[in-house]
Amino acid sequence: MAEQLDTRTRRTAHRGVAAVAGILLLAGVSGCGSLTDEPPADQIPKTVPVKGKTTGTAKNPETPPRMILRGKDDPTAGLQALLPGTLVVTDKNCVAVKPETDGGTVALNWGYGWTARVEDGKAVVYDARGKVFAREGDKVSLGGGTSSRFADHPCAGRSMFAVNNAPTDK
Repeated sequence: MAEQLDTRTRRTAHRGVAAVAGILLLAGVSGCGSLTDEPPADQIPKTVPVKGKTTGTAKNPETPPRMILRGKDDPTAGLQALLPGTLVVTDKNCVAVKPETDGGTVALNWGYGWTARVEDGKAVVYDARGKVFAREGDKVSLGGGTSSRFADHPCAGRSMFAVNNAPTDK
């Protein structure tokens, strides 16, 4: 009888520890989420000044191309998919990729500090250090993965790819 009571006490104690651990895990995970996809105003990247001509691309001559950007302190997931294709500017004037395997375009979610400018009538994408990553029409291979985080952004399409901060071909 005493042995049976001791076993019940241990089971109850283990269940209590498991319940507390589960509650702490749930509290920690829920703290990682957010109610909005918009970064705080102080984390929205500012436009980088451009030397020379700042008009748009051939498709949109009046406006520089747009990009979907993560906030300064947004975590990067380190996704491991590969998206090979051609850098394009969509009819919505957004930087995207036309995949090698599909006729459509894929919206891109870039890291904080990345920018797009226009040089000689073509979009040019710069990384966060200010170095040229690619020009409109260039073949690119982007590391990252699918995302729906910015699904309401005007540049978002039927599919979106979150680009890791260090593209695979540079």
